[in-house]
Amino acid sequence: MVATKDPLRGYAFAVLNMLISGVAIYVNSIGVKSFDDSTLYTALKNSVVGLALLVPFCFSVGARQEIRNLSGRQWLLLATVALIGGSLSYALYFRGLQLSTAVTASLVDHTQFFFVAGFAALFLKERFGPALWVALGVLFAGLTFGISVSAVRLDAGVLFLAAATLLFAVDFTLMKYLLRSVSAYMVMLFKMSLGSLLLVAYVSVSGHGGAVARLSAGQWGIVGVTGLILLAFTITSILGLRHASAMAVTAIPAGSPIVTTALVLLSRRISIPTSRWIGLSLVLLAILAVFILGLRREMNSRSPERS
Repeated sequence: MVATKDPLRGYAFAVLNMLISGVAIYVNSIGVKSFDDSTLYTALKNSVVGLALLVPFCFSVGARQEIRNLSGRQWLLLATVALIGGSLSYALYFRGLQLSTAVTASLVDHTQFFFVAGFAALFLKERFGPALWVALGVLFAGLTFGISVSAVRLDAGVLFLAAATLLFAVDFTLMKYLLRSVSAYMVMLFKMSLGSLLLVAYVSVSGHGGAVARLSAGQWGIVGVTGLILLAFTITSILGLRHASAMAVTAIPAGSPIVTTALVLLSRRISIPTSRWIGLSLVLLAILAVFILGLRREMNSRSPERS
């Protein structure tokens, strides 16, 4: 069935995704402290999403019919999304985090929307005016403004972090391409259900799986809550990608530190450095520019595509 994409809906999902991401960063910063192994924590909460997405498949005749009608090429691309976006990129990221610093990981991760914008322009023929490229530059500057330069390390971990960031960007580009002919649900199903299965396999092979039997009820509760937040993040991300450009759907959620900072201020009495406020102001300015200029451009150039 041919349908017209709705950029306004896509941008609305991107903003909602930013809000969810900001909450997720805050909650995960608390939840991960309850686990000795962050990789196991990630595998378990991803599995919550994978299992939740399997439920509709069991009861939906349409979903089962769609999966039977997938071409060999679509199967290959969906499996690639699951491998690189739902499994391998996470494994590389956490390995890099072990070898490097959290600040270094944050700085490298901030380049993701640049990669996505570049891939989208090159392979998906997405076009952005000069003003939007400037907005992306301001966004990167704002995100890095409050980072302690002394904590950045050019070590072996950077290679793993850069590879993970690159794979996440490739994953987004592939998903955007697949959404031209495959339903959003099918993309979610492969990415998170098959992806989490591969991630669990990685955890088991690497010798981290035995800790599951020793988890407390409180830890399982944290996995459940953070897994549901990740489910909401996945749904809004891919639905946003269905209707809007890959650039917008990755750039707008990059403003999540604004939400996280607000939650920190509400929950704890702490002082925020002036540099951090300046950085967040630049981030907000850039997000507004991407939303207004990008939405206007996409509304003017929208065209029918396959649902």
